[in-house]
Amino acid sequence: MLIFLTALFLIILILSHEFGHFLAAKISGVRVDEFGVGFPPRLLSKKIGETEYSLNLLPLGGFVKIHGENASEQDLIEDFKRSLRSQTFPKKFFIIAAGVITNILVGWFAFSLVLGLGLPQKILVETTVAGSPADLAGIKPGEIIEEYSSVDTFLKYVDANRGQEIIINGKAVVPRIENPVGEGPLGITIVSSGIGSTPFPQNIWSGLKATFVTLGLIFSALGSFLVSILTGDLSAMGQVTGPVGVFGIIRDTSQLGYVYLVQLLGLISLNLAALNIIPFPALDGGRLLFIFLQRLFGERVLNRRLEAAVNTIGFLFLIALMMAVTVRDIMSLG
Repeated sequence: MLIFLTALFLIILILSHEFGHFLAAKISGVRVDEFGVGFPPRLLSKKIGETEYSLNLLPLGGFVKIHGENASEQDLIEDFKRSLRSQTFPKKFFIIAAGVITNILVGWFAFSLVLGLGLPQKILVETTVAGSPADLAGIKPGEIIEEYSSVDTFLKYVDANRGQEIIINGKAVVPRIENPVGEGPLGITIVSSGIGSTPFPQNIWSGLKATFVTLGLIFSALGSFLVSILTGDLSAMGQVTGPVGVFGIIRDTSQLGYVYLVQLLGLISLNLAALNIIPFPALDGGRLLFIFLQRLFGERVLNRRLEAAVNTIGFLFLIALMMAVTVRDIMSLG
């Protein structure tokens, strides 16, 4: 079930991004040669109209091939008038930015749905003091206290049973009669999560505001991350996670309930939007920067071959980074 959820998350997130490019190209009258689910080798395909729809072996996302997108010479493009290269600057910008826009829309939809449904009240163990009754009983940070949804009710229950054995998450623990200064009877700190439902259509507006507040926080965190990397603080790389790390996050979040998974979907989608808009080669932001510079200086200065070379270097760097992050995530699972 967990593997299915992780695959579903990746498919929704990446295919929604690629579908944004696909839809924008279709709206703009640009020819789309292929829309693929997964990555090659190809399992099966069917051509509908001028577009081939394929199902591929590696189920970690998808892709869209827009006509003339990667051709470096005009005479290599079969239908130049309907290629991406021949389009005006606004159309090119729209098609390339559409993936990021779609990721933002997915985030907005997810947040609006979560606000409409509300988040169930949960009590989470935030920290556990070493040597405390909770620590000795095996209660770990991140655990959900399953029997209670109200912090006050749980605290009153623990306080009323000082010196007596109680069961928390199936673990026997004896709250202290006298506890050290700054600690409670169990030696844990707890937090309450959850919100009430917001009526329609107020949840739509609140979801939009939450989307842009979250994007602001993500861009702020990205800025701090990039500054750390550029100043030689490589410890910031520990903040980066890949598909294996996402597997662990989904595993932990699934324990809270499906509404929390929808919230996580929205959060990851907004992270993808923010990452893709960074003006780095091979990312949408890098491609947008390149067409903007082409508009300023012309294709003679910034030609297609140069763009292809820069994007290839950027792509190889991103693949190497993803492999390094994946190896680290696998080692951390062990």
